[in-house]
Amino acid sequence: MDNALWTLGAIPLILVILCLAVQWVMSLCRSDMVHKIPGPSSLSWVFGNMRELLLTSTYGEYEFRWLRQYGAVYRIQGCFGETRLMVSDPAAMHWIVTSGHFTLGPSTANTFRLLFQTGSLVLTDNHEHKRLRTAFNPGFSAAAVRKYLPIFERAAQILTEQLEHHSGEAINISPFLGQATISPASEVILGHPVEDFGVEFITNNLAIVALAVNQSASQIPVDALFAWIPAVIRDATIHLPFSPFTVLNNSKFLANRIGKKLVEEKMTAAQRGIDSTGGFYGELVNSHMLSERDIVAQTSLVLTAGQETTAATTAFGLVELAQNIEFQKQLRAEIHSAAGGRRTDEVGYDSMPLLNAFIKETLRMYPAEPLPERMATQDTVIPLTESITMLDGKQISSIPIRKGQVVMFAVASYQRLYSRWGQDPDKFNPARWLDNGGVYKGEAIGPYANLLSFYGGPRTCLGWRFAILELQVFICELVGKFEFTLPSLGITRARYGGTLFPTLPDGKKGAVLSVKRVI
Repeated sequence: MDNALWTLGAIPLILVILCLAVQWVMSLCRSDMVHKIPGPSSLSWVFGNMRELLLTSTYGEYEFRWLRQYGAVYRIQGCFGETRLMVSDPAAMHWIVTSGHFTLGPSTANTFRLLFQTGSLVLTDNHEHKRLRTAFNPGFSAAAVRKYLPIFERAAQILTEQLEHHSGEAINISPFLGQATISPASEVILGHPVEDFGVEFITNNLAIVALAVNQSASQIPVDALFAWIPAVIRDATIHLPFSPFTVLNNSKFLANRIGKKLVEEKMTAAQRGIDSTGGFYGELVNSHMLSERDIVAQTSLVLTAGQETTAATTAFGLVELAQNIEFQKQLRAEIHSAAGGRRTDEVGYDSMPLLNAFIKETLRMYPAEPLPERMATQDTVIPLTESITMLDGKQISSIPIRKGQVVMFAVASYQRLYSRWGQDPDKFNPARWLDNGGVYKGEAIGPYANLLSFYGGPRTCLGWRFAILELQVFICELVGKFEFTLPSLGITRARYGGTLFPTLPDGKKGAVLSVKRVI
């Protein structure tokens, strides 16, 4: 009996060893060209370069150093001897997003499977992805997003009322921003404020955010290993009674329950001839473009994907303003001039140069997803803007790679290229976006300001216009009414945990600012 139990317990270990062996052999087969590309050395077979890449106290400490040392394309080591490409070359990135030869990398795909429901937009490819986007696009067009302005304004005003109670104090602004940014997406798409979904959902949503903040070194090889094990074992593992799995499973369960209830309500209303168009889900039900299952599957994405990234971007921007009081005053003056006496729907957010230069620079310096992982779905050749010199001295202007090659799509590095952003790309400088500021004005890769903060190509972030207008409204409301300064509590740093988020000196999520009402 004991031998039988030992045998059963050894099966997962044996499978893990086999998976690692297969991965190692596949890596050798794929790396015939890639391993000749220069890159940093690795001191650990288990971690490769991933610990330096992902777990520095401030994001990019090694990455940006490697960018200056090796250029826009270089080789790094993944976990367990895997060879990866770090790519920030513009032509290469354009090929990756538009060629159709790449899909989500194994670790990214696995994270998305843990976070989102089966059938979610981010987990689909090719025809299925296009079908879902076609149905959702009308809700995120420029015309549609403009109609959401009152919802953004209301959320921003509620945030102002909350901050008024702390005028003259130093506060962690991140929780306030997180609460303020989740409600607009919920109201626009689901037709309900997030409070309607109950305390259990809100509590679990906060626990999801905490998982990213608490990422540890041991999690890196575990994630790498977890991504390569057979699906049947992976699917069984996530039901083990570990706290992170419990939080993730509960999140999908709650999202599924909320989505089903909303769709059923709207379908019933439509059948009775009652207006069921509250929120974009109602419009989807009426359009009959998607099945009930298709619509419900997007709920976890709607409720978790956008709100924390917008909150983090706003927090980073306010921290930068607190370090540049003169620019903050200039921005406030522009906001007062543009808004003076006008109704909110008459404010020309797009015609405010300082506001939009500030938002672009914040997105450039702090991309929400700085390092997406992609994998080649077929043998392909990646073109390069500039040739690179191989370890053997050979110059190449394109890189042949094999199916299965993992590429780190280095958005944060791309957004610090001298060739794209001028001679001071490591400095926060909104003036670069104004006349003759040095920003590259050639062919664009991303949908907004040539940035890749919203990715690009067929997988461009569906809600990028939504996010820009929300940022415009929130920044105008906050900076127009409050002065933000830095307290003497240490530096807010950018840290990576799947997305980029601000952290306090003690490593916890947040950005502490002194807030003072000025109007």
